[in-house]
Amino acid sequence: MNDTDGSKAARSTLGIRTKAGAFVVNPLYANVTKLNVTRFLYEIARLSHDIAGGFVATLPSEKDLHSPEVGRYVEKYFRSRADVPTENRIRIGRMIENLTGPTSLIEAMQGAGSPQAQRVMILRQGDLEAKKKLARVIVGIE
Repeated sequence: MNDTDGSKAARSTLGIRTKAGAFVVNPLYANVTKLNVTRFLYEIARLSHDIAGGFVATLPSEKDLHSPEVGRYVEKYFRSRADVPTENRIRIGRMIENLTGPTSLIEAMQGAGSPQAQRVMILRQGDLEAKKKLARVIVGIE
């Protein structure tokens, strides 16, 4: 690399050049990156499972999709938009499953319905106004 490609600025900011000419990563940036990777990898998986829903946990096999006996049911029940082939949707679901972990994680999130449906029900049934009133009583606000 030459210094005209921006590498000089990156080296001076992110790493340390040794007397021998090697570069050592900046330990602060290396640890920040590691911390974010270990945190956000799981967050990405959680969000993927939330958005994709239980669909990913119940994916049929490719053999089922092409089966003369059950293929028509797979087509019927796994279809979404008319302009998206069911096979493509299943392939995307399989990719989400393979990138984010075992089916048990998806089942843990989706088993009792989607988290968004649970949030809606909590807001509907939670009587937020009564809780606000109770909080005011507890802290002595009239």
